[in-house]
Amino acid sequence: MLEHPINQRGGDMITAASNDLTQRRLQLLFLAYLLMYPLPWLEHRPTTGAVAASAVGVAAFLILYFRGYWTLGWTRLAYGLGILGIGFSLYRCGGVWSVFAVYAASMAGFSRPGRTAAIGVMLVLALVAGFGIATGLSPWEWGPGVFFGAIVGIAGIFIGAINERNSLLAASREESRQLAVLAERERIARDLHDVLGHTLTLVAVKADLARRLLDADPGAARREIDEIHASARAALGEVRVAVSGMRSTTLAAELSAARHALETAGITVDSETTSEPLPPLVETTLAFVIREAATNVIRHSGARRCRITLARVGLEASLEIRDDGHGGGVVEGHGLAGMRQRLAVIRGALELRGDSGMSLLARVPLEGSAA
Repeated sequence: MLEHPINQRGGDMITAASNDLTQRRLQLLFLAYLLMYPLPWLEHRPTTGAVAASAVGVAAFLILYFRGYWTLGWTRLAYGLGILGIGFSLYRCGGVWSVFAVYAASMAGFSRPGRTAAIGVMLVLALVAGFGIATGLSPWEWGPGVFFGAIVGIAGIFIGAINERNSLLAASREESRQLAVLAERERIARDLHDVLGHTLTLVAVKADLARRLLDADPGAARREIDEIHASARAALGEVRVAVSGMRSTTLAAELSAARHALETAGITVDSETTSEPLPPLVETTLAFVIREAATNVIRHSGARRCRITLARVGLEASLEIRDDGHGGGVVEGHGLAGMRQRLAVIRGALELRGDSGMSLLARVPLEGSAA
């Protein structure tokens, strides 16, 4: 039962690793655009100072570029503005300084949330245009930076939104996986409690009976020991089924088992059950309630009589297990918690009364239940 969510987690991890690798490759590929910067030098030989300043600027750019793409929100935008500042500082060196504006717009576009990205891209484009106009540069010098910056900035906004959506989906899948694992653990714990609690109680009662009969009636004692052996083997099979998640039972089987266990413990049993059929899931759930309730009566009640009543009235099924034991305050443990969990799945409820003996009442609405 745990295989699917674990495989899903492995798939999410592989997908995330693949996305990181793809982003790194694109990040490196995008650096090819930097080769646009020295193209004017092919026609106009740069000065040594221009080359030195450009080398320092490119080195600073690479630091901001590689660090900025692994930050988030306004921090990434700040890195983008830093790159834009490098471009502004190099505009007198004769290279295509607006190349840096494109990188700045791209980094702003990948900022999160989307509102920050949009503001960042518009801010970068406005600064480029404003800088070009303020310095008296030709539109041919700063216009391409605005144009291509707008393209990569808008693309970054949409790609960033897709990545963010994928991250939320991965987080949702991880949460679903954890909830599935938790639910599976609770199911196994609940089923094992039902199986082992019932069987060990029956074994303890029969072992005590066999010990008392050992001298007086060895044949009867042997029969009790044989039943202990059979119960233990049956419990092993039920444990295997519980772990596999395919466990089910019927009302008739659990009523018979409960009667046998109670009578073995010296408790007289009266039962009254409806002949009307119940939906399979309701029947299975109430059967487990009978099992756990009978175990509790044997263990804790000190009762001499127990009455089990199953009725179907209209669109509701009710199961009551009442004993004449000492009653009193009830401390709910794993057993009662497991009953409530099972009943909650089928929109049922559990009531306990301990005024005179103990009464456990389970009510299940049948409207909408699978027949």
